[in-house]
Amino acid sequence: MQSNPPAGPGRGPLGRALDLVFAIQRWLMVACLVVMVVLLFGNVALRYLFNSGINVSDELSRLAFVWLIFIGSVLAVRDHTHMGVTMLVERFGRGARRVTHLFCQALILAVLCMLIKGSWDQTVIGMATRLPVTNLPAGVFNIACLYAAIAMALLTLADIVLTLGGAEPALDASAVDPLS
Repeated sequence: MQSNPPAGPGRGPLGRALDLVFAIQRWLMVACLVVMVVLLFGNVALRYLFNSGINVSDELSRLAFVWLIFIGSVLAVRDHTHMGVTMLVERFGRGARRVTHLFCQALILAVLCMLIKGSWDQTVIGMATRLPVTNLPAGVFNIACLYAAIAMALLTLADIVLTLGGAEPALDASAVDPLS
């Protein structure tokens, strides 16, 4: 499994700033998970014990779940932990692996551009619609997708630039079992 270089004096200011941004995203994922657990457990307990509930718990926990998933997918792109089938690419030489990686990254970037456009359109539409209980704009769900698509596109562009600059392309999966 690929991992990011350790933070420290050897990293430049941009690298340390990016590490901080991604550390904040990890904490946002923790916050989303805590919100989901507290709201859903509290709602179940209130319904079971007092025959009442928290009206906003379903909408807010669903919103936290959507953001949790999209933030997690951005972090997975950064760490190169998305699922990938590399048994063929691992057998290629260095040059063929680089060309294959750049081709795949270009395809990923094209798909992410379509996702950016679609999620932008859906966000604009959703901002006019209100959620029934919290009265939040329904577009807050689509903003998560827009954020993730933009962040993944930037990470993909950075990977393309690094690969063109001579860096060894990272494999998207590892032959090492992460659970062992």
